[in-house]
Amino acid sequence: MIKIKPYTSSDLAQWNELVNQSDNGTLFHLRNFLDYHPPERFKDHSLMIYNDEKLLALIPGAELEENGKKIYFSHPGASYGGFVFRSSPFARCDQWIRAFDVYLKEHHFHRATLVQVPRIYGTFEDETLEYALLWNGYEVSENYISSVIPIDADSDELCRRVYKRKNRSKKYYENLMVDSGLTYLWENDFERFYPILLENKAKFDAKPTHALEELYRLDSLAPNRLKLLLLLKDGEIIGGTLNFIANAKTVIIFYNMMNYDYADLQPAVFQVLETIRWASSQGFQYLDFGVSQDPKAENPLTPHPSLIRFKEEFGAFGLVRKVFQKDYK
Repeated sequence: MIKIKPYTSSDLAQWNELVNQSDNGTLFHLRNFLDYHPPERFKDHSLMIYNDEKLLALIPGAELEENGKKIYFSHPGASYGGFVFRSSPFARCDQWIRAFDVYLKEHHFHRATLVQVPRIYGTFEDETLEYALLWNGYEVSENYISSVIPIDADSDELCRRVYKRKNRSKKYYENLMVDSGLTYLWENDFERFYPILLENKAKFDAKPTHALEELYRLDSLAPNRLKLLLLLKDGEIIGGTLNFIANAKTVIIFYNMMNYDYADLQPAVFQVLETIRWASSQGFQYLDFGVSQDPKAENPLTPHPSLIRFKEEFGAFGLVRKVFQKDYK
């Protein structure tokens, strides 16, 4: 019999154990990550799904209010939420979703919004759960074009493909790096990186997702999951790429920033090339390069062509991120 119960702090070890053993769990599903948000930011309402006494699935979530209506959102403080599970045969997914809907109705929610983990994060890249959501009346309310770099060869071959797409030679980048006095440094020195991050975001009338102190807090709560690459010119930081290790398979390039005074030296290109080399050496299969919509456009589907093209030059293919939604009477 399927049973759903709200998460409590006493369930922390059991929760994290399932995420770490799951098919599709990520850093964003671990309580270490979810609980770094201040308690006043979200009203946590995460759920645990059991069959009799066996824990089968998790749903990180929070209660929101929109126009006086109670909304269940999974998860407003993370890149991904949705159902986390060890395996997802259709009959089981169907049972979970039906039980989830009953639970939300009984607790007077008016809507469920789920940002399900894209297939590239799953061991088997199985989309049965998404199909079961559609079957149970969920609609795709938002779509985002995300770019993903497959790490499907050794680093030399991956970089060779990039050089070819950019109509450049390996020697060109080697000479530019040496002649410009560029060096790499893998070090989580967020304080030196943050001014560049702020400046980059301000250039597009935006703010970073994380405050400086939040990056340090995340790094302490999830050790070895944040990897910051710094690019230096003659010892001065001119750019950086912050990578989040989502799970054993996929890394997210969360921030790829540069000092625009040095744009002619192509810091963003050097940083992605070095990140590809690192990801290859660590055995990851994908680099999630993030979404490429135009945030200022009236139509949320509006693409950012130059950004998409920049990512495609590194071998990225398009993956659609979907937001599922269902309204209750």
